[in-house]
Amino acid sequence: MKCCYFKRTRIIPENKQRKDEKLNHSHNFLDERNHSHNFLDERNHSHNFLDEVLLCGTCKKAFSLKQNKLSAICGGCNQFLHCGIAGKCIGPNCGNSFHRLSWCIKCVPKTVMINLQDLGPGNDCLCQECLDDPLTPSCYKKKI
Repeated sequence: MKCCYFKRTRIIPENKQRKDEKLNHSHNFLDERNHSHNFLDERNHSHNFLDEVLLCGTCKKAFSLKQNKLSAICGGCNQFLHCGIAGKCIGPNCGNSFHRLSWCIKCVPKTVMINLQDLGPGNDCLCQECLDDPLTPSCYKKKI
């Protein structure tokens, strides 16, 4: 079936590089740079990282990572929290027995008893998605 197939020949000028040659060149540059850094650069990088300032999603106060006040990240609004934490959701959609999503007071429904009782980073809460889920045990869904 020579009539349906033809080999296309393409001539690449010498002044233009192929894409894969450019990628190899940049990859080699990164390798050389990674091998040339030293311990002081790494320490300065971690120092700069710890100096970053975050805003609490609840009280809007600024705190740095050096102060070690970051307690949670809200599963609803994705904001950093150091206060105003409702707890970790105990529903089936928010993790397993070891790792569960934390929620702020603003994002949990206030019509459920578990969300109005003991609040805090080590306590339990129930988010709206897990409240609507039929797999969530009814003992957690007690309304006011």
